Amino acid sequence: MQASPPIAILRSVALRHRELVLELARREIAERYAGSALGAMWAVLTPLVTMAVYVGLFAFVFPIRFGDDSSPWTGAALILSGLVPWLAFVDVATRAPSIFVSQRALVRQVVFPIEVLPARAVASSLVTWAVGTVVALGVAFAAVGVKPSWALLPVLWALQLLAMFGAACFLATLGAWMRDLREVVSILSNIGLYIAPILLLPATIAILPRAAHWVIAANPFSHMVWCYHDAVVSGRFDHPESWIAFPVSALAAFVGGTVVFARARANIAEVL
Repeated sequence: MQASPPIAILRSVALRHRELVLELARREIAERYAGSALGAMWAVLTPLVTMAVYVGLFAFVFPIRFGDDSSPWTGAALILSGLVPWLAFVDVATRAPSIFVSQRALVRQVVFPIEVLPARAVASSLVTWAVGTVVALGVAFAAVGVKPSWALLPVLWALQLLAMFGAACFLATLGAWMRDLREVVSILSNIGLYIAPILLLPATIAILPRAAHWVIAANPFSHMVWCYHDAVVSGRFDHPESWIAFPVSALAAFVGGTVVFARARANIAEVL
């Protein structure tokens, strides 16, 4: 019995062509920083600087408006626990629309498994995501200590990986026909940062108008961030609805993105 497209594609990138995905990701990271003085070290320094700027501004410079009532370090832990997965997702989403366009030669090869190209984008984001995660957990440990709920983090990571891969497949497929999609995604990513509970901490959200609460709650990324808040910082299920919404939306993104890719893959090479 033939596997469904999502399962078949997942098997291809995670099992059959795993080494190819990892090698392509390694090359992408090396090529991205080729010629720079620090080389691949920028993959580590860039997220560190970005996190330091956001945490410094929104947890310490403006602690009354954006920080947590108990400690600015708790506010920093909340910000980082949501910012790190958000940056990982945005990194993949902003690069995904140009994946097939920038690799025309590979896509046009009949024998090449083009599903590894979206997987490569996800794999190449793991370095900065891992660095950010270590920093976020370190700050959380200093602020609130280790929580038993940290055991749930692998589940959240797995769900996010599936969602990122599905989104990469969808955006890469759509980007083959819509060459301006990357700019659109970049704009939406900038807006999305401020309509999710990433920089807006609970004390701030509480004083926002009711309409703003609806906008934040309607954003699927909000539920991802709230799950990370619960698991990393609070150690409680403060947002039980998010623990349903995030898995559902993540699996929907994975299935939807891979199905769209599977149905369009035969025509992708023709439009490039």
